[in-house]
Amino acid sequence: LREKIRESFGDGVQASISMGPLRSVRIFLLGDVAKPGSYVVSSLSTMTNALFAGGGITEVGSMRNIQLKRKGVLKSQLDLYDLLLKGDTSGDAQVLPGDVIFAPPVGRVVGLKGAVRRPAYYELKEENELGELLKLAGGLLPTSFASLCRVERIGESGQREVVNVDLGKPEGL
Repeated sequence: LREKIRESFGDGVQASISMGPLRSVRIFLLGDVAKPGSYVVSSLSTMTNALFAGGGITEVGSMRNIQLKRKGVLKSQLDLYDLLLKGDTSGDAQVLPGDVIFAPPVGRVVGLKGAVRRPAYYELKEENELGELLKLAGGLLPTSFASLCRVERIGESGQREVVNVDLGKPEGL
């Protein structure tokens, strides 16, 4: 900075630069978070920093629709899958004093197990196709038998259905 000032104003100008301590802001974590309440965080904190301070999202909380509200107005929505599965922090907004971070209840959920890279329960957002679900799980393992995939689901009538799908064929995805 001193060099830039010297370049702009000439050698006869001297600059004194110092940094004071960072200020803190009070925010609120509400909804399905481990420890809901009021938190004092650094003014440089983002939504994820605040969620870590509050212990994260509970098992019944949404990781795909975390809301940042400022004076009652929705300012941003964070999908933690973007961060966790893609390393994308673009949805992680900076918090300001009085902000509310709200984790609503989890939406539709699907469980993937077997020969997939990341077997787990996944919250669905826009994914409706089996191929999209497999992408969430990191794809099939090399040892998988793609010709035989068993899908168990609850049908429209509320009855449990079992369907065999050949993942080796494009229409199977």
